[in-house]
Amino acid sequence: MLSWGILMIIGAMAGRYFKQWDPMWFYSHAAIQSCAFLLGLAGIISGFVLEDRLNAEVDTHKALGILILVLGCLQVMAVFARPGKESKVRKYWNWYHHNGGRIVILIAIANVFYGIHLGEDDGTSWNAAYAVVISILFLLSIILEVKLWRQN
Repeated sequence: MLSWGILMIIGAMAGRYFKQWDPMWFYSHAAIQSCAFLLGLAGIISGFVLEDRLNAEVDTHKALGILILVLGCLQVMAVFARPGKESKVRKYWNWYHHNGGRIVILIAIANVFYGIHLGEDDGTSWNAAYAVVISILFLLSIILEVKLWRQN
C-alpha cells in the first residue's frame, strides 16, 4: 500500500508538478520512485512468502502485483534508454514514460483496494483510510494541474 499505492503517486507528482525547481525535481522524482519500487519489490516477495505459509488463494491479487512489478521494471529500464532533451524521439519516450506510469498507478490503486478486500477482517477502516489518502492526493493533483495550466 505504501510503496505502489502512495509513494509512487507522490513521486509522479514530483516529476509532473515541480519542474520549476530544476534539477531538484528530477532527483526527488527518481529518489521517491526508487524507494517506492524497492519497497514494492520487498512487498511482493513478502506476499509470495505469506501466500506459501498461509496457503492463501490470492491469485488475482498476485497476478495484478506481478503485472505492476513488470510494468514498474519497464519504467525503470526506460530510464536507461531515455534520449537527450534535444532528441526528436524524446517526445515519444516522454509519452511512454508518463502514460506507462499512470497505468501502473491506476492498477496499483485498484490492487491495494482489492488486497484490503481479501483480508479476513471487514477492512472498512483500511478502505476508508486509503480512500481518504487517495482523495487528498487526487485533489492536490487537480489543484497543481490547474496551476500548471495557468502557467503555460
